[in-house]
Amino acid sequence: MKSPDNAAITEVLTQPFPLEIIEQKNGLSFVPHEFVRERVMVATANTFDWTIDQILFRDDGVTRRSANRQTGETPRPHSMIVIGTLTIPGLGSRAGIGAHPLDEGSGEDAAYKSAESDAFKRAAMAFGVGLRQLYIEKGQTAAAPAPRPRARTAEANPPAAISDKVFGDQVRQAAADRDGAAFRHLSSVAGRNAARWRMLIHAAESEPALDWIVRQMDRQNALSPQLEDEIARQRETLAA
Repeated sequence: MKSPDNAAITEVLTQPFPLEIIEQKNGLSFVPHEFVRERVMVATANTFDWTIDQILFRDDGVTRRSANRQTGETPRPHSMIVIGTLTIPGLGSRAGIGAHPLDEGSGEDAAYKSAESDAFKRAAMAFGVGLRQLYIEKGQTAAAPAPRPRARTAEANPPAAISDKVFGDQVRQAAADRDGAAFRHLSSVAGRNAARWRMLIHAAESEPALDWIVRQMDRQNALSPQLEDEIARQRETLAA
């Protein structure tokens, strides 16, 4: 039987992530690497160990590039493979493997970082981190209440302009529904409107959710000294 401490660590590791930090890629939902690593740090009081065991290069054997116009040959792509071991005191060790294609001109550093992050996430999954949320099918919201139905704007069409009041109403509704898709939509239309970003900042109910909002602001070049002050105050509120 697990000791109480080990059970407590497992409970923290396996808690579902806030829906607003779950992102989409290639039709799958995923939790960004930094939130997975933070979850392991919090659950273990930063006493875990992560080691890189092997770095390999593999010929994928799959044609992914166009043929050379002079020779007619089609280059065969290679991938960087990273294998690592995550050790959590009291729970043991789990191995993880990550891979990233080595495309011409992309550089090995970028491939290594991506493969190492993927390996860490897979090792963490073996301890139960995000097991039902990582790489789930698009549209699923495992371990979360179903959001209320609402009209969606077709992805091919630009979002209709809305007033700040309507935006605020939608932020409050998304927070009440814990609707990650709605938060992603709202962050995409906030633009550089500081008032709207303030609404999203104050809607964050956890540090990971606030970190996700900050990332969206950074992507849209919306950060300002005033908003950074708002973020700092929200962090203080969350920590209280």
